[in-house]
Amino acid sequence: MRNIGRRMAGIAATLFAITFAISGTAFAGEIPPTYDLKVAFDMPNSKIIGTATIDTPQGAELSISRGDLQIRSLTTGSIKLDPNQPDPIEILTDGPIRIDFEGVVHSKDSDNVSEDAIVLTDVWYPVVGGIYRYRLTVTLPQDFAAVSEADKVQRTESGGQATYSFDLPYPQRDWDGITFVASRQWASLTGKYKDIDLTVYLHHRNAQRLDKMLRDAQRYLEQLEGLLGPYPFQRLVIVENPLPFNYSLSMPTYVLLSQRSVTSLAPEDNALNHEIAHEWFGNGVLADYEGGNWAEGLASYFSDHLENERQGRAWERRQRMMNAYQNSVTDSAVLPLSEFTSSDDRASRFIGYAKSANVIHMLRRLVGDDEFFPAMRRFVTENLFRIASWTDIRDTFERSTGREFGWFFDQWVGETVLPELALDQVAVAAAGDKYDLRFALTQKPSMFLLDVPLTVYFQQGRSKTMMLPISDDRQEFHYLLDEKPVRIVLDENYDVFRRLTPAEMLPNIDTLLTRQRVTMFVSSGEEVKFRSLIDTFKRDGLPIAMYGWDRGGARKSSQVPGTRFRRPPWAQTGTPGVLPLVRAESAAVPAADINDSSLILLGADHPLIARLFGRVELPRGGFTVTVLKHPRSQGDVVAIFSASSKVQVDAAYDELVNHPPRYSAAAFDAGELIWSEPRQGQRGISHEMSIKDRLD
Repeated sequence: MRNIGRRMAGIAATLFAITFAISGTAFAGEIPPTYDLKVAFDMPNSKIIGTATIDTPQGAELSISRGDLQIRSLTTGSIKLDPNQPDPIEILTDGPIRIDFEGVVHSKDSDNVSEDAIVLTDVWYPVVGGIYRYRLTVTLPQDFAAVSEADKVQRTESGGQATYSFDLPYPQRDWDGITFVASRQWASLTGKYKDIDLTVYLHHRNAQRLDKMLRDAQRYLEQLEGLLGPYPFQRLVIVENPLPFNYSLSMPTYVLLSQRSVTSLAPEDNALNHEIAHEWFGNGVLADYEGGNWAEGLASYFSDHLENERQGRAWERRQRMMNAYQNSVTDSAVLPLSEFTSSDDRASRFIGYAKSANVIHMLRRLVGDDEFFPAMRRFVTENLFRIASWTDIRDTFERSTGREFGWFFDQWVGETVLPELALDQVAVAAAGDKYDLRFALTQKPSMFLLDVPLTVYFQQGRSKTMMLPISDDRQEFHYLLDEKPVRIVLDENYDVFRRLTPAEMLPNIDTLLTRQRVTMFVSSGEEVKFRSLIDTFKRDGLPIAMYGWDRGGARKSSQVPGTRFRRPPWAQTGTPGVLPLVRAESAAVPAADINDSSLILLGADHPLIARLFGRVELPRGGFTVTVLKHPRSQGDVVAIFSASSKVQVDAAYDELVNHPPRYSAAAFDAGELIWSEPRQGQRGISHEMSIKDRLD
């Protein structure tokens, strides 16, 4: 997750609406003003005390946002201003600005100053509208290690105190700004990648992971440099967040990893590759939020997607992305990529990450690898330390390939609808020593220009893939084949971002949590054991409280308040039927209660399990969950929860509620995930050749 600020309007405004270009550490063109920040801490009282000096020209109109800080004095040039003006403070400068400020910082969910750790990522200094070059000087006890954005860092010690000087010689927008993290509980390891200084800071309890983390960073840097060109900065620091945040961040020259990302064995929790990719996309090349933040999609594609591709699992990742998008992004929550700024909720996250990455994949398929990767490298080189937009990406590809892509960006970046594809009137007939295959490809709505791959599987085990161009609601195709086809599959590798068919939807917890109707049945005698989950499902009028997730990551705003449990986009306040039906087991459950609804069955011996599936092999563990496709309700799922005790349920509660899982079956012991398994839906839109298809 790129360290994106939330203060998109107001502070940022149009005060310094210029684009700076720099090469190395020297600016080419106008040099941005310097924001010089000096701070110290009163640890026992969680207080920050600081002075900001901003080298602004005379006659500039500026906004200063203080957030929860107290401005003790404010001067511009020789003029002393009233520091108690309403926030934001609007001023006309008479020369450089000096701001003396202080504030108490002790939030558990964002910024924090304590005896052992400091994390400052929100409004921890006065935010002045514009684009600046930041310098930070921090004084704190000498047993602390400290990290902030900088290509050059100096550390001096005196009288038991350490002073760090951080110099970031690159333009930063006000809402991006700078951050600061420090701890006295880190173990560290230093190294090199070429001439880049590498440092890893992890909590002492995770010191055994330092060497692997350093090697992984070196490997990711090598891979990304090979695709995108040289690493944009002179140093890279990888830091484990001393606070238990549920997200990771990337800033110029350093990555702040969540504790979960550091310790989890699940590949999907490892954010390091993604955050390092942001050093190119979002930190090196700045995203133009007004025209859509492309940085999350490109970072996702050049990290997680390519890593899955190297392992032969890229199609599975794309299927999961489409499944999650379809589950979470409804008509009331949809927006085009040109309007995505940051991931404020599940819907926007899957727009900005999943759809955006898939659009990049489709662009790659459209131009081919021989042109795609050189064009991306050119985009980075030409826009390094500039603000770039989707239009700049389009322009780079048009100049690199000599082709026009306005239609592609219009339909995928400017629009919100997804194509729904289907095969129709499939037939095969003998034609001498060949086979005549005929079918129609349909799409709804009929607005897309698409090339859709179709794979034909033959009787002798071979297969052949061909591209189907479609630009209308229906197009017929006819192929004369040398072998008898037994099956055809449309888009089996999920190369087109589209709506999945019900058969392709994945039976996982995410699908369960986004169903509009969920009915929960509790086996007799199991109510006490599962009480925490039952109460969660019923809380606050949500269909399932687990749908929510801890909001985090974006900086410098109260624009969208954090919320632990977020209402699904389709669930309006007070809508009848939003609460799931929760009941104890009865002798006979009416069919109407188990059809046309997703189900939660609490208890391994629940009688409905045998009634719906016969025998089901459940995972082994103190607390387990198994999600299966509903055999009587297309598109719905059945989730079976089992537990050995209430203690085991309560221990796994946080994992389920605060970390929306991506698996279909899992086992926990004492709250730790000890086993998990994803299940795929049908792969692609598949049609088996039946007797009626074979006219031979």
